[in-house]
Amino acid sequence: MAPYAIDPPLQLAGNPDVFIRSLDDAVAFLKECTNARRPMSQRSVLRRLEGANSPAEQKDAADAFRFWAEGEGLLIT
Repeated sequence: MAPYAIDPPLQLAGNPDVFIRSLDDAVAFLKECTNARRPMSQRSVLRRLEGANSPAEQKDAADAFRFWAEGEGLLIT
């Protein structure tokens, strides 16, 4: 299956700012994020991203990541 593109990309706060363009980017970010305010939610989103196979599951996983990032105060755009 083709990689799911997050369009438009999500810009997250960081030094430097981080751009999430795909589910793979989101997975990598979650695996490296060690200071989440809601770590159980972080793990849940990670499982959704890693298990997303169909286009609908991929979209739902991308939306879950977006909501998680917003809740963590990381979402810039």
